[in-house]
Amino acid sequence: MNRPSLPVIAAIGVAILLGGCSTPVGLKAFQRDPASQDQLPAGVDVPDNPKMENVRLLANADGVRYYAAQAEESALTCLIKVPSDTTAMSVAGCGSSTVTGQILTISSADATATLVTDGFETKELEGQGWRKIQENILVGRR
Repeated sequence: MNRPSLPVIAAIGVAILLGGCSTPVGLKAFQRDPASQDQLPAGVDVPDNPKMENVRLLANADGVRYYAAQAEESALTCLIKVPSDTTAMSVAGCGSSTVTGQILTISSADATATLVTDGFETKELEGQGWRKIQENILVGRR
C-alpha cells in the first residue's frame, strides 16, 4: 500500500496555512509609494516604540487631515487626526493591524474618528450616526 509520508502531509498543511495568510488585512494605502502630502506636519509625532516608518494621508475633511501610520512589520496601525487650526491639538491612537473591521477609535473634544480595514462593511456604523469620509475613516460628533 502506498501511503504519503508525514513530511509530505506536513508540507501540504503548511502550504495551505500560508496560502490562507496571503489575503492582506489592513489598509491598501500602504501599498502605494509615499508622496509629499503623506508627510506629517512639523510638531506632529507618531509613537516611537515601535517606530512608525510608514505614514499616509488618508483624508482631508472638515478642516482636519487624517493620517495613518504603520510600523514596518505591519502589526500596529495608528490614526492621527491633525486639525488645520493650529491652536487645536492633534490626537492619535494605535491598534492592531491584524484585525478585520474596526482597528481603533480616537476622540477629541469636538469629534470622534474610527479607522477600519479595507472592505469593512460600515452600514451599521453609518446607521448609528457615523459619517464615512474615506474608505477607511468614519467620523462622528461627540
